[in-house]
Amino acid sequence: MKKRLQAALEDKDFSELFKKGGVSFFLRIGGQVVGFLLTLLIAQYFGAEGLGEYMLAVVVLRIFTLLAKLGMDTTSIRFSASFAAQNKWKSLLFFFKKVYSILIFSSLIFSFVMYFLSDIIADFLNINSEYIRTFSYFILPMVFFVLHYQSLRGLKKIAAFSFYYRMSQALFAIIIILILLQFSNDPSIPFYAYIISLLLVSILSFISFWNVLKEKNNNYEEEIIIEHQTLKDILVIALPLMLAQSVQLIMVWTDKLMIGNMMSAMDVGIYGVAFKLSMFASVTLMAINSIAAPKFAEMYGEKNMKDLKKVAQKSTKMIFWSTLPLLIIFFLFPTFFLGIFGGEFKTGVNAFIILSVGMLISAFSGSVGNLLQMTGKQLVFMKILIVGAIINIGLNYLLIPANNPFSELGISGINGAAVASMCSIIFWNLSMVLVVKKQFGFLTVYIPFRKR
Repeated sequence: MKKRLQAALEDKDFSELFKKGGVSFFLRIGGQVVGFLLTLLIAQYFGAEGLGEYMLAVVVLRIFTLLAKLGMDTTSIRFSASFAAQNKWKSLLFFFKKVYSILIFSSLIFSFVMYFLSDIIADFLNINSEYIRTFSYFILPMVFFVLHYQSLRGLKKIAAFSFYYRMSQALFAIIIILILLQFSNDPSIPFYAYIISLLLVSILSFISFWNVLKEKNNNYEEEIIIEHQTLKDILVIALPLMLAQSVQLIMVWTDKLMIGNMMSAMDVGIYGVAFKLSMFASVTLMAINSIAAPKFAEMYGEKNMKDLKKVAQKSTKMIFWSTLPLLIIFFLFPTFFLGIFGGEFKTGVNAFIILSVGMLISAFSGSVGNLLQMTGKQLVFMKILIVGAIINIGLNYLLIPANNPFSELGISGINGAAVASMCSIIFWNLSMVLVVKKQFGFLTVYIPFRKR
């Protein structure tokens, strides 16, 4: 066993996944802990209903941010990794100037749309419209925050990416809430804490990214030929990625939105806690994806299919063995974990278990989504996600009502939403595993004790 581990660490690609993935893993754990502390803080002081309203308002902001960024964040990973591998830093600089001009315009447009639709959105979700209107002013900072931390990911600054993506905003929000609670118990405190923390991390991520770019640009000679991307070139790549992201995140947000519409903010709060807990099952998947995505783009760009297969399969193996023990603990003590947030959250036990099963399948399937996106198969990826989203929406509509055909089996309300999410996640992951097998000739799924 010792020899096998030593041989694995001597492998360059595995070593990079292990070491950089390890940094991301611990920051991911830290991010989950900080995220739980934030959720716990809001739950303790503002209850399940306050937590539910907060979650729904944040989801609305993220939906409009998703539309406003036009897929430029994922596109930036691809261009950053590609240009960095070739030391084409001035080309990368020109790329970002073009991206900034696009995103400033799109963010302002969607801010206006979100503001004028605030009453309709609030009525649909049964929450205060003032929260939606206030959040509409902050789409641009959110767009720039996402763009810059994703670009740090493309440049393989995994520690910086992981800090900003996983824990920075929640960490600042906790500090701000604790300060504001010294002066007031106003229910709007979580919302103002979110806004202030968003502004802070947006500024800090901008500074971090440009410090890296400035350092790299000064360390290399002037490029003889600078690659210029037209607006059309960028959008041809970015828009399919935006559509794919939209469908992917709709799968995550649909449950909360439909529970908010068909049930109440309190139910959203309970389901949100169950969902957040279940996400621990995919903690390693997210960590490995942080370093694997740019490596997939790099290897595909070099037409290195052999190493592409090796990295994809070894990353899945790492995900498998680090996920399994965590899920066993979840399945054994679900009531304990939910009870930490308060007695009213224990009603989400069944939803938590169902969601954890879906996350288990996602983790065992490997980095299939990132693999397809980083290897020019974003259209196939998008089509799979669209079908998965349709399944999710349809099953939520069928299973959430109390009088649905499966209610006698306990499948209704938040449990019905959890089943809908689990089914769509299973469809999504297994479909992409089959596509990877067909396109590249190998399976990403890891089967223990079986020699490949």
